[in-house]
Amino acid sequence: DSIRRVLEAAFGTDAEANLVDDLRAEGTHWIPRYSVLGFTAAIPDSEFETTAAAHALLHRCTVGGQPGLILAPTGVLPQHQGEGAGSAVIRAVIELARQDGEPFILVYGYPHFYPRFGFRPATKVGITAQWATQPEALQVLVLDGEATLPAGEVQLPEAYGV
Repeated sequence: DSIRRVLEAAFGTDAEANLVDDLRAEGTHWIPRYSVLGFTAAIPDSEFETTAAAHALLHRCTVGGQPGLILAPTGVLPQHQGEGAGSAVIRAVIELARQDGEPFILVYGYPHFYPRFGFRPATKVGITAQWATQPEALQVLVLDGEATLPAGEVQLPEAYGV
């Protein structure tokens, strides 16, 4: 419920929350450990309560037939945007994937936002997606410099409908 509230408020639609529900129900691409909520801190003896403020999700996709991870969706309650909550949950899921030995993460998002986490244009390493109407928004973060990155087309789970 908290994930749904964050995503619906962040995007003004239920599409991203429905995507999370569909990924969870489908199960094959869902990794519970990679669904991270960030909370506000409660202040004792005040009206400020702990609230879910941000969410980030990594789930499975494939690149050229090889398994990978994609960061989607992420969202922050509007009243907490610009406070670092979104960056905190993104850093948290990246670190979890790094600890687990995952080789890379993809994202399809703002080209001016995601480089702060180390994401670079995916086309430069031969990763493409027909559904990516803005190729510069498809980005990759290499977590394991020793790993050989697959090249080819990104395939998303059926929950995306593409």
